[in-house]
Amino acid sequence: MTGSEENYSAEAEASSRDPHDWGRAMALALTRLAEQLAPEDSEDMHASLVDRPLHLRISDDGAGVTIAISTQPVPAP
Repeated sequence: MTGSEENYSAEAEASSRDPHDWGRAMALALTRLAEQLAPEDSEDMHASLVDRPLHLRISDDGAGVTIAISTQPVPAP
């Protein structure tokens, strides 16, 4: 991560409007977000998502939906 004050976001499209079909799109969006947050040499990039508040937005996209996941900086103690 280049700075704790930055916001990050990622999205992916699901071709169905049924929430039971959104798993792959959700996983892809989370992976894209983890790639932005984790250090380059990280062996477990998904650990960068643990204990981090995430924001989820699901938008209508014709026959499917767009799943967007973002993070905002965690306030300093």
